[in-house]
Amino acid sequence: MEWERKEIDVARLTVDLGNFRIGDQETTRAAYQAMLAEQEDNLVNLAADLVENGTNPSELPIICPDPENAKQFIVVEGNRRVTAIRLLETPALASGTRWHQKFIELSKAYNAKPVKKLYCVVMADKPAALKWIERKHRTLGGRGLYQWGAEATSRADAYRGKVRPSKAVLDHLRANGALSAALAKKLQGKTTNLDRVFQMPYVSAALGVQIAKEGQITFGNGDNKRGTDLLLRMIREMAADGFTVDKIKRAEDRKDFIDTFGKYGVLASGGTTGGGGQGAAAAKKAAKSSRKVALPIDRQTLAIKGRDHHLRVTDPRLAELYQEALRLQPAKLANTGGVLTRVFLELSTDFFLIHQKVPVPVEHLNKGRKAWTDVGISLKEKITAVLKQIDPSGKDQSFREVRRGLSDSGALHSIQALHDYVHSLKADPDPTEVKRIWGRWHPYLSALFEATT
Repeated sequence: MEWERKEIDVARLTVDLGNFRIGDQETTRAAYQAMLAEQEDNLVNLAADLVENGTNPSELPIICPDPENAKQFIVVEGNRRVTAIRLLETPALASGTRWHQKFIELSKAYNAKPVKKLYCVVMADKPAALKWIERKHRTLGGRGLYQWGAEATSRADAYRGKVRPSKAVLDHLRANGALSAALAKKLQGKTTNLDRVFQMPYVSAALGVQIAKEGQITFGNGDNKRGTDLLLRMIREMAADGFTVDKIKRAEDRKDFIDTFGKYGVLASGGTTGGGGQGAAAAKKAAKSSRKVALPIDRQTLAIKGRDHHLRVTDPRLAELYQEALRLQPAKLANTGGVLTRVFLELSTDFFLIHQKVPVPVEHLNKGRKAWTDVGISLKEKITAVLKQIDPSGKDQSFREVRRGLSDSGALHSIQALHDYVHSLKADPDPTEVKRIWGRWHPYLSALFEATT
């Protein structure tokens, strides 16, 4: 028989050290680490899905006998699943990575109902399995798996009661007589770009457009005509011949794109964002805050120049670092810019806490830490303490991106990303990203120094 279907103890499965996805590895632990490095959040998502839904009964791992151990099988197809299971069983295998804590959390639920056995397809060896492995990962002119296109995905979502944002927007424009046949034709094959933009909650926060999962569209100020005009402007821009996915590939790029339509917004107050990445709520505070002016991303320097952006730095050391940030050009020194941002952020935070005489938390005092600068107090804790002073209510939307930098380890400007600039050999700063990171933290730095002068 070419193959047979058998239920195998998970403990008898060994990942393939020659897996095509990650290349040759010397040890199983190295293979787990390599898979995690290659898959990143995708592997965490798979593990979470295994915990919530169990293993997929429609996709069985392909295994073959281990020629060096008669009791074991090598997984030649399904290494992502087996790696996820191993990390759920032993989260320490992810130690040293930013996903370690997540696997620790997931393992608690997993251990209540662990995967002990897996139905697998057993084949003689890897060469025998190769033709089936290829059909899982290549289209082969239709012989292998073929992912749904945008239209098929839309139909499936509609079947489950969820309407894709692109379909909702186009249906709204058609219903209001605003979508010409020529424009609809230009949008063919581009609906994925529309989904990238319109599925972001930032569209509601910055522009006032709410798109329900069932497809209903409402506008914050109730002005259907203005809202329809806004959607049409956005659609036309994305339908333009020179518009490519590269312009909206990253979340920060999409936010910048959304902000360009700020003056056409339909916020509940009737206001507009004015663009520039600060969003709708920050714009509402424009009249009262010195952090009101849009932060230019097309600048040459790391720090943002101009009277409206100037930081009131009084400490001599910080003033010197700030002057360097005003001169440094990330296009030439991206790594230096990333490190300088990290250093300036922490030292500025320390300065505020010391200057304002903010007490060190009791839990740290009990451990012998008497000053904010003592080893063992994290940057995240320090920034959180500063935010409690400058934004006691926690509702100032000027600090929305700051709070995201604290809570979302995957954010471009997260604390983890800043740590990586200093501690990770794999960090690869991009000049534009470095400038964006400074911009995301600028409102925090501005408020911090305002409070100490």
